[in-house]
Amino acid sequence: MSTSSNEIAQYVAGRRAVYEAIASGATIEKILIAYGAEGAPIVAIRTEAQKAGVVCSTMDRRKFSDLERTLGLAQNDSQGVIALRASKPSISLDQMLEGALASSNDPLLLVLDGITDPHNLGAIARSADGAGVYGCIMPAKYSAPITPVAIKASAGALESLPICKIPRVSETLKYCKQKGWNIVGTAVPATARYTETVYQGPTIIVIGNEGEGLHPSVQAQCDVLVEIPMCGTVSSLNASVAAGIVLYQARAQRLSLQQS
Repeated sequence: MSTSSNEIAQYVAGRRAVYEAIASGATIEKILIAYGAEGAPIVAIRTEAQKAGVVCSTMDRRKFSDLERTLGLAQNDSQGVIALRASKPSISLDQMLEGALASSNDPLLLVLDGITDPHNLGAIARSADGAGVYGCIMPAKYSAPITPVAIKASAGALESLPICKIPRVSETLKYCKQKGWNIVGTAVPATARYTETVYQGPTIIVIGNEGEGLHPSVQAQCDVLVEIPMCGTVSSLNASVAAGIVLYQARAQRLSLQQS
C-alpha cells in the first residue's frame, strides 16, 4: 500500500523550533532574523547555522512582520526567527511500517484521526517524540497542516518525526492490522482503561478529533478502545493531553517489561 507524496511546510518559526531544525540536520536554505532580535537563543542559532553552512539574514522589522502575516503567524509566534527550509516530503505507508519495524522489535506509531488544530498537532508530536514514537500517520485531508505554528508547538519534533499522509484512516488501519499491528484507539465509551496492558508488540495508537473523537469506521478497526477516567465535572481531556497520557503509559509498560 502506498500513498502519494505530500510536501510539508517550507517555513519553520520560533527560536527553539529553528534551532532544533538545524540540529536535526534538516535542509535549511536561509534563516531570517528580525532586526533587533538578540539574546542567547539567537546567538545559539547563528552559531549552529554557521556550523551547518546556513546563511542568517537580518530582516527589516516591517518586512518581517509582513512575512509573519503571510504565514498566518500571530504576533510574537516567530520570536523574531523564521527559517526557510527545503520541502520535506511525507513517506509512504509501507516505508513508515518497514522503518518502524527496523527500528525496534515493538515499535510505536501514532495515527491522528482528524486533528484540525495546528497547536494540538504540534503538542501531540512533541509528546510522541518524547515517548519514543517512530512516526506519525495522518489523513491528507481534514487534518491540520504542518504549518510554522504546528512546528513551533512541537518544539522541533515535527522536524525529526517521519510523517505519512494517507487518504483514509480506516482503510489504513485495516491494512496495518493485516500486517500484524496492534491497534489501540482512544474513545468514550471504551472497552478498557488506558492503564491496562494493551500495548504489546508493534502498536499503533489512534487519537481522534478534538470534538468528535474517533470516527465509527475508525473505531471498528481498533483491536481495543481505551479511555482515561475523569474525576471532575468535564467529560474529556484536550486531544493533545490525552495523547500524552496514553503514549507515556504505553512507554512505561514497555520499559517495565524490558526491565523484568
